[in-house]
Amino acid sequence: MDKTEHNSGEGDARFAAFRLALAARLKGFSAEISAEAEQTHVRSYRPDRALFPVPELVLFALREGMGWQWHGQGEKVLWTVRGTIDGQRVAFALQKFGFTVFFPKDRADLKARVEGQLRAALWEVESYLSDFAEAQVEAGEVVIANHFSEFEDRYRFHRQLADAAHGLKLEPPDDTVDAQGNVIARSGIISPDITQRMNRMATMQREAFFHSTAMIDAYFSCLEHRLVLLRAFTGRPFEPGEVLELLRMRWGDKLKDVLGLPYSTEAAAIIGRMRRIKERIRNPLSHGGVENDKGSIHFHLPRIGMIPANFTRFGDSIRFSVIPVGADGHAEVCETFDALDALLSTGALASPHQFVRWGIDPNFDAAHSAEYAEAIAEGPEGVDTFIEAWSRRWENFQNMDF
Repeated sequence: MDKTEHNSGEGDARFAAFRLALAARLKGFSAEISAEAEQTHVRSYRPDRALFPVPELVLFALREGMGWQWHGQGEKVLWTVRGTIDGQRVAFALQKFGFTVFFPKDRADLKARVEGQLRAALWEVESYLSDFAEAQVEAGEVVIANHFSEFEDRYRFHRQLADAAHGLKLEPPDDTVDAQGNVIARSGIISPDITQRMNRMATMQREAFFHSTAMIDAYFSCLEHRLVLLRAFTGRPFEPGEVLELLRMRWGDKLKDVLGLPYSTEAAAIIGRMRRIKERIRNPLSHGGVENDKGSIHFHLPRIGMIPANFTRFGDSIRFSVIPVGADGHAEVCETFDALDALLSTGALASPHQFVRWGIDPNFDAAHSAEYAEAIAEGPEGVDTFIEAWSRRWENFQNMDF
């Protein structure tokens, strides 16, 4: 399907069939508005957002599919489409505060028609547009929302908790004295108090481990998202199908695409440490304890005992220590993450990182890739100018200030 074919429907048998199917679903819905209906006073309400999660499909159904009248941007309004249901004047609008329905004051019964009949009819829209959507995605004519700050905040939240937990220290116990000040129990001697302190220390270490692993998982999640955004903002155009290929890549392959090969000595060392963190900590804890080198499997050696299937490499297993990530391990992980962050925000990636950091939603088509490349070529001033212009457009759209 041509990218504009669904708009005109000229010579398109599928479009004609779609309009017939839609009309059958929307029996009683009409583009005709009588003079009497035009004079009807209306009230408005906002349906539950879950009923119409994509209001734009309503616009497509009623304007393109049913030929309803419409008008575009207005004060705090993105669009409005108008028609009748059983001769009664109705309208649907996407306003600043949400999708809004207008109907006669004395016809509250029409809400059921909207929430039932119209909602069900959107299935026809989805069915008709599915091929077009697939073609757009394949061609890279897409945008991906930038949620970097959310992923980054989640990582920083868990890191702060982990840093604090690993930094906790128990004060040495005091000698126990009686009312007269006589020592009746020396610190350091096995006692109920010492046992209690040991239990507290074990609990603290365990909680610190939980925070560290949550931090690690959050970082890798953030990294996957960040690399997709960075690749778009490099300004290198995408070939057909390459966007989907990028999304399917593992994080290591995304890094190759973003950083380019061969790696510098510094980059190779950092990525090597990242792979170790992934294999030793992240993957086993994310996949039910399974370790790729069979470290989670033990076999029985007759007359000897249970032996790990990865033999002496078990020394690198997450289960080799009682506390898999202690304070030293946590510090090493954080140093590696900081080093990779620096790698992804300096040099050739300094400008793409600014686009990511300021929340720009990347488009993946050739025209936008050229815009990103042009801004980067103009240096920091060009990047700042692009970000400021994009931010103004975004704010105007969010506030519907047209």
